[in-house]
Amino acid sequence: MNEDNRKGPFVIEPKYDCPHLGDRAYVLVQSTELADGQQPPCADCGKTEENWACLHDNCQYIGCSRYHQKHMLNHHETTGHNICLSLSDHSVFCYACDSYIDSPQLHTLNRQLSRTSH
Repeated sequence: MNEDNRKGPFVIEPKYDCPHLGDRAYVLVQSTELADGQQPPCADCGKTEENWACLHDNCQYIGCSRYHQKHMLNHHETTGHNICLSLSDHSVFCYACDSYIDSPQLHTLNRQLSRTSH
């Protein structure tokens, strides 16, 4: 069995050339810190699971996923903020590309996340 066959049907391949990242490095914002072992609450409904953090410059918004009440999606639709971070699995999503993304610009963020996970 080659490596491609071992991935299975549920592997999501991120987009590596998202044009919406801009020219800056991304860092973890203070609003993403755990409180009492839980994710910070959604700014709109207060849920503390499967939340996302907006990574737009100077935005501290935390919103629940599209599988709850879609507050992060609503935030994107009203503000145009495209890039967000899953507080559950640390993946990064671009709403404009409608894709999970990865880039060297996210490496600082990834290092910060790995330090906070231990």
